[in-house]
Amino acid sequence: MKQNIAILTDSSSAIYQINHGYDNIFMIDLPCFIGEEIYTDFMKNKDEQFYRAMGETDLVPKTSQPSVIELQEKYEHIKSLGYTNIIFLPISKELSGTFAMGHQSRDLVEGVEVEVVDTQTTSTILTSLSIEAARMAKAGASVKEIVDRVLAIKKRSVYYVTVNNLTHLVKNGRLSNAKSVIANLFRIKPIIILNQEGKLVSIGTVRTHKGAMRELVNKIKQEFDPATGVLHIAHSGVIEDLEFIKSVIAEEIPGCKTEEFVIPSTIIAHLGLSSIGLGYVHY
Repeated sequence: MKQNIAILTDSSSAIYQINHGYDNIFMIDLPCFIGEEIYTDFMKNKDEQFYRAMGETDLVPKTSQPSVIELQEKYEHIKSLGYTNIIFLPISKELSGTFAMGHQSRDLVEGVEVEVVDTQTTSTILTSLSIEAARMAKAGASVKEIVDRVLAIKKRSVYYVTVNNLTHLVKNGRLSNAKSVIANLFRIKPIIILNQEGKLVSIGTVRTHKGAMRELVNKIKQEFDPATGVLHIAHSGVIEDLEFIKSVIAEEIPGCKTEEFVIPSTIIAHLGLSSIGLGYVHY
């Protein structure tokens, strides 16, 4: 029987921010919380509500993975649309339990085959992987061909992040208070990589925020091939930062193809509102 393949991803990607045109892409929400208030349904609400709420509170935002039942219902819904196969591309299993929930849920559904992939990534790279998977499915590729291609692209993709204010990372347990006091005292900004294992790892520090943004570009410049790649800029709505890093890219990697995104709510909840990311995808 011919495979009819759907692609499922989650809201840690920025898939809900773009008009991609593929009706075989589906998304499940990873809810965000501030106190008792829940922020979800990002396909409808986008990121503005959560960003605004974060800017108006001192509470530490939290995120949650979808439940087994929520994923089961999503699988059932996709099956009801006539799909024989689902490729689920969730956030890296090193960053969330969503991958594990995906596995547990697939055993509860009959009549549709579900392949859960450890993408070892998130954010806009996950967006690109989902769109490429959907394109291939529409072109008649098999589940194995799609998964192999997605993982090959992922291996040629990297993301770097910096934040202007470390306080939020500390509140979320990403950095000790002692280090925070020292880092903020000396205005040290971290250079963080989403590495090939799907973990967020600090790989250095810079004295200023603009210096950190320049360092992101320098890292990318050493690895990026404009002939086969696309640069991803993910910002938190700080237009000054966005324009600055774009100007550095224009100086250092002129003429390269770039795409701009807002950092998804699921990610900004852990990084804080003074974040900016720079990554690339090689096709």
